[in-house]
Amino acid sequence: MTELNKYFKYLAILEKSNRQLDLNNTDVLILNTIVKANDAQRTLYVKDLLSLKEVASQATIHGRLRHLVDSKLITLKANKDDGRLKEVELTKLAHKRYEMLSKAIED
Repeated sequence: MTELNKYFKYLAILEKSNRQLDLNNTDVLILNTIVKANDAQRTLYVKDLLSLKEVASQATIHGRLRHLVDSKLITLKANKDDGRLKEVELTKLAHKRYEMLSKAIED
């Protein structure tokens, strides 16, 4: 299998995952931001995501966060020290998605 074919295989798996989970480009950008923060062991808050103006408007991001919660890909949890802050966490389903995508890159 050529390198280009491997890439096309990865894209097909990615697109299938996005369709199955009803993810649009904004959802993917948000999830990728969350996964990068997790990998860096950094707590991410809703306000951090809302400040990502290069991703979308605050209203759009807020709506997509609701969609991701409803899709069981993220959870929002009140911060112990300041209840006004909501921590964003990936669910097992989201972790499973990224593990599958990582495996697709390796194959």
